[in-house]
Amino acid sequence: MLIEWKIAPVKDWHADAIIFFAFEKADEPLAGFRRYLEEKGGWLSGSGALKDFQAKPNETAVFYAPSGEEGIPRIILAGLGPADRFESDKLKNAAAHALRKCREINVARPGIAMAAFEGLPLESPAALRETLFGAVAGLHKFSELKTRNSEAEPAPETFLLLSEAEPDRPTIDAVLLAESEAAGVILARDLTVSPANRATPAFLAETARQLAERFSFKVEILDLDSAISMGMGAFAAVAQGSREPAYIIVIEHAPPGTENDPPLVFIGKGITFDSGGISLKLPDKLDAMKQDMAGAASVLGAFEAIGRSGLKRRVVGILPCTENMPDGRAYKPGDVLKSFSGQTIEVISTDAEGRVVLCDALAFAVKKYSPAAIIDIATLTGACIIALGNQVAAVLGNNEELIGLIRQTGADMGEKFWPLPLWDFYFDALKSEVADMKNVGDRSAGAIVGGIFLKQFVPNEIAWVHLDIAGTAWTDKDSGAIPRGATGFGVRTLFEIARGWPESGRTELP
Repeated sequence: MLIEWKIAPVKDWHADAIIFFAFEKADEPLAGFRRYLEEKGGWLSGSGALKDFQAKPNETAVFYAPSGEEGIPRIILAGLGPADRFESDKLKNAAAHALRKCREINVARPGIAMAAFEGLPLESPAALRETLFGAVAGLHKFSELKTRNSEAEPAPETFLLLSEAEPDRPTIDAVLLAESEAAGVILARDLTVSPANRATPAFLAETARQLAERFSFKVEILDLDSAISMGMGAFAAVAQGSREPAYIIVIEHAPPGTENDPPLVFIGKGITFDSGGISLKLPDKLDAMKQDMAGAASVLGAFEAIGRSGLKRRVVGILPCTENMPDGRAYKPGDVLKSFSGQTIEVISTDAEGRVVLCDALAFAVKKYSPAAIIDIATLTGACIIALGNQVAAVLGNNEELIGLIRQTGADMGEKFWPLPLWDFYFDALKSEVADMKNVGDRSAGAIVGGIFLKQFVPNEIAWVHLDIAGTAWTDKDSGAIPRGATGFGVRTLFEIARGWPESGRTELP
């Protein structure tokens, strides 16, 4: 869907439909909509149909202009719910539902007036960014593998931005940001929803190569033999049970002049199918274990957004990608592994494989890059879902400022994070009689114990946080901007963290 500006007086606006927003139980329309009714939409202002519209969240209504009305034949109202409960999620979801209504009734060229944002508790550029993100992301469907009954509904061809004045720089930037992050989220969703026989480690490696070609990123693909020769015994142990080739994917965005800056490093768990290994999972919903690479997908999605936006900061992504399978060569409970850091790990459960591949990626990042900060993102523990449900991700780390930055940025982007503690005594659950640590403790504090395991591989002087997105990577509910299925959770937060990171050469937190 193209996004196109139309600068003209209100009387000269032309679109197949124009979208406005409304609050539930409001005494009067939002300021911009009220002004439009006065200047051009008088045919609707006294209509009983307008009074019937309740403006509940995700509610939409189409109002048709009388015959002979020129320029705008339809007005689409999208509900935001009560004004005192407004947050940016309501706006992007309303926009998504409005655009789906356009698809439903074959509206090819809908538009939204910049005046539609007047009266909202958001600055216009921020409101436009959320609206466009919701419009684009909410329309997307993954249909690449369908061959029957796959005729797609005709989506809107162009989304018109109607304004009486030329847009300023922040408004123009908002459009670019929305398009960039929507593309990133869509990439992450498509990778996560893809079946495991398609989205293999090799497929993720090829995706990284394509991103590198399009955006002039550097990319390095380390195969299993290379990982073994480098001393990545933990990653290799998980990978050796699969017949699919395993890879450590390293992708780097280093614009001219930033090549020597300490980078911001994103690490994404890329278990493309998790059977549990020898500690085999129960068959219920085992098909959902194709989602265990959602962390890696989110990092690739963030790099899609970074490439499109032309970010001027150095960012590195590291994706340990493999299947976890119960082959005759698979690693076993009781095995002791030597990690890249030199620390040894007693395997208690082969189904706690995510932390085992991530620990080598973390240690590799520390040694090779001396990073300004590390953020790892992973569908790590079912315990996180028990603790926080399916709409909130956990954030754990060694730096309170970075944890706070993640929480605030996530809140701004509509991605909720809640902190869990990493006090030293939690490591007691991982003490081993035969190795430096076990890979899992008992069932208590599972999400925290997963985090405390990873903490052993990052020195305290490097700011690090771990994002457990086990519950948020997939949804069974359609919320508008996030249709049922893979969510792309984390892409917007990672992208915005990269955008707001300190200027080149600085290593302290913002």
